[in-house]
Amino acid sequence: MIRIAASLGAVLLLAILFGMRSSDLVEADPIRLAWLAAEAAAQVEAADAALAAAEAVMRDATDEARRGQAAVLGGPNDPADALEAAAAGFESAATPLAEANASLALLGWTLRAIDSEATPPEVGIESTDMAAIGAQWRAAAPPCATLAGLRFDAEATLEALDDGLAALDADEPAAALDAIEVASAHLDQVREFTDSLATLGFWVDTVDALIAAARDIALAVQAGDPAALAEAQAAYDAAAADAGRADQALAIALGEAAVAATAPASTSSAEALRAVIAARDQLAGLSILR
Repeated sequence: MIRIAASLGAVLLLAILFGMRSSDLVEADPIRLAWLAAEAAAQVEAADAALAAAEAVMRDATDEARRGQAAVLGGPNDPADALEAAAAGFESAATPLAEANASLALLGWTLRAIDSEATPPEVGIESTDMAAIGAQWRAAAPPCATLAGLRFDAEATLEALDDGLAALDADEPAAALDAIEVASAHLDQVREFTDSLATLGFWVDTVDALIAAARDIALAVQAGDPAALAEAQAAYDAAAADAGRADQALAIALGEAAVAATAPASTSSAEALRAVIAARDQLAGLSILR
């Protein structure tokens, strides 16, 4: 009976002591609060460092992706190389992102120990998402390389046509015809894409007319036929009047196709980068650590 009374007394004493304990951790256990705050600060630092590393890698990868996209529209480089580099960059961001998520998970537990109503920062993306983004950039590489090849053929068409015109200026109609045939062969390569690229047909038709007129000029010079020469020259001048709009049509066709090929990867990359930046902003704004 005495033992039961003693036990009840001990329970009552503990209840009184805990009842007297303040619900405010600052008053109830300042030493524990200081330790938790130090832990939280260390976890914030680790998470932010990992996020900063992920952000840096993702920004570099985004720059590579932009170079790849630009290579479709101009320059001698194969866009596939830059897009492969972008893919590898995003994939490599998986490691620091995993470290950041691990630190944020620990931070969440620490913050809740300090304040049960605290809202821990979150990235909103997982390290496994980086592999998916990398795969999207790799999938965009082949069609972008094909588009760049189309542009190379288009440029080669015009260069060969210019060679033909230069030969005509030098009164070498045979050499002009040879160059014009080279231009025609390159144009045939471009022509294969007219069904899939809406505005490309206008460029092909315009250049086709220029090539045909240049061929007729060369043949008229060879035949010594002034009337045929005048007619061919008029046809060339008429086609040349559309040259500026034709070049715009080519640029539009390439640009729209490049955007379509890279849109999924571009969207996913931008969302991932924004998520990392937002998480860093959340860490910087943690009032509970101030």
